[in-house]
Amino acid sequence: MFPEIRASKERRGWYLMEAIFADTIYTPNRRIHSGYVVYENGLIKDLTNEKPDCQIHDFSGFAVIPGLIDIHIHGISGKDTMDATPEALQEISLSLARHGVTSFLPTTLTDDFEKVKAAVREIGRQIGNTAGAEIIGSYVEGPYITPEHRGAHPVKYMREITMEELDELIKASQNTIKILTLAPEKTMAIEVIPYLKDKGILVSMGHTNADYETANLAIEYGANISVHTFNGMRGFSHRDPGSLGAFLTNDKNFCELIADLEHVHPAGITLLYKTKGADKILLISDSMVAADLPDGEYKLGSQSVRVREGIARTLETGSLAGSTTNLMMCIKNTKEVLGLPLECILPMATINQAKLLGIGEETGTIEIGKKLNVAVIDKAFNVRATFVNGKVVFMEEKRKWAIIEL
Repeated sequence: MFPEIRASKERRGWYLMEAIFADTIYTPNRRIHSGYVVYENGLIKDLTNEKPDCQIHDFSGFAVIPGLIDIHIHGISGKDTMDATPEALQEISLSLARHGVTSFLPTTLTDDFEKVKAAVREIGRQIGNTAGAEIIGSYVEGPYITPEHRGAHPVKYMREITMEELDELIKASQNTIKILTLAPEKTMAIEVIPYLKDKGILVSMGHTNADYETANLAIEYGANISVHTFNGMRGFSHRDPGSLGAFLTNDKNFCELIADLEHVHPAGITLLYKTKGADKILLISDSMVAADLPDGEYKLGSQSVRVREGIARTLETGSLAGSTTNLMMCIKNTKEVLGLPLECILPMATINQAKLLGIGEETGTIEIGKKLNVAVIDKAFNVRATFVNGKVVFMEEKRKWAIIEL
């Protein structure tokens, strides 16, 4: 049902149970063929092969998968989290829905501290107010990082860690920060990890020159995510395993992965899967404002960026500056590289993120009782429709005339 039709029915007081029909439905335990996802009030009520007595969205020929959760995304379609405006976050939300994303963490970049505060403040205000993918909270990437593996983060805005400043950020966000990045070798890093954990904030480690021992110590203290693994960190060698060695071998650590095939070679993706397994990989887009836009010159926070052939690099250093990919493309690439069935790849962009963020009981899989947060895709991974909390937030134009079976 289109949002405008739903609104009309809600005003008249007859909010009906609905269902999605598809050739394949991907549940955690099995594929349902030629089945129905029945839902009401935004929650899944049944999964069945029996045709229900209700209005049906007919997606014959397509598959239904859990809505994707992008936990690390800076921007898309010309808008940046650091814009710190309702309009920017709304456009990011709607653009992500076109790629099957139903939840996301708008991600900040190293910048003037007041600008970072403004960004997390606006993110906190917009939770529950977006028309596309829903905001779960914010991801603060920097400024508490080190320059050796800076990537697209400007050194002049990197800062030392203080409890007082962290409290400022948390207060500005209205306690909605979900992940915060630290370089574990920084002064105070090890001390603040348990403090942040007690506040319900996950700690990720990135843009770091930490050695193997320091990275492992941070993991033992509670930091458990490596930021865009392989990128922005001290690499591995057989005599100096570096922070990468710790991230790959410590079973407590989750590894973000940008699977655009530019940030990580297919062999790196294979290595990550062999060392971590599907349940410890977090596919991310790490996309920036140029995603969904043509090549040209753009901004990533305060940095000038040039995009050529879809690859974003800073003008100053030539470093990769986020990506122009999307999470659905990362799923497609990972599936092709690993040669695994789709059900083996989906957890890397859905339930792993949901469990990590403590929302696995409500989203991340297609199960009775959970939110109807799903994407409808074809065999080429094109998104045909996206539903968030039972509402259509994206639908391919040419199918709109045929969606509702009355």
